Amino acid sequence: FACNAQNRSKHQLGAIACTLYMMKSPLFALLLLCIAKFDFAEAFATQKSHLQHHNSKTAGRSSRLSATEEKNTEKEDKFSFQQRIESIKTAVVGAISGGIAATPFIGFHDIPLYGIATWEFDTDMGSLQSALFAIVYRYCVREEDDNEMLNMGVVGAFVVVRTLSRVRVPEYCTAVPLTCGSPLSYFDWNMIQQLALNGLESAALFGAAAVAMEFAYKKEFISKFPN
Repeated sequence: FACNAQNRSKHQLGAIACTLYMMKSPLFALLLLCIAKFDFAEAFATQKSHLQHHNSKTAGRSSRLSATEEKNTEKEDKFSFQQRIESIKTAVVGAISGGIAATPFIGFHDIPLYGIATWEFDTDMGSLQSALFAIVYRYCVREEDDNEMLNMGVVGAFVVVRTLSRVRVPEYCTAVPLTCGSPLSYFDWNMIQQLALNGLESAALFGAAAVAMEFAYKKEFISKFPN
């Protein structure tokens, strides 16, 4: 009986072992499937993260390229052929308006002291200076600039520079230190008179050019320089 029980136990163990052996392949296959599924999910998530990062870098690069292209376009617009035409029109307006306005004042100063030839030369040079002033004025006073102090500052700077550069020191002045006489020692009455006359000429020259430029802006004959 003991032998029969032992034999039955052996048969049962063999059956269990056989069953486990038969089940081993499906279980192993299921385990491999689970591992493969986990690896595939992890790989998919990693690939998705890389793809999102690549798309963000591409979008950032595209936005930077677009911004650069916009800046280049704006730069080309500011210095295009059309802007050169506007500068030429500006120079013409400045030369004509400033030259006409300053001609009588220059004549009042030059003809009695230096003659008609000097008056003609100073008038021609004044027209050239007025043309250059108008170009600088257009570059300084741009679109959306409504500050009157800026306009006056540009005009005042040109007036001061031209006025001081045209003062002639009399021969009787002594140097180191410069002494010319009363009332200020450095400036005598002769030099003060030159400052007054040249200042009047310069104010008429550049003031008239600025007024003409503003009139041309309003009539849209000349466009303001873009910001």
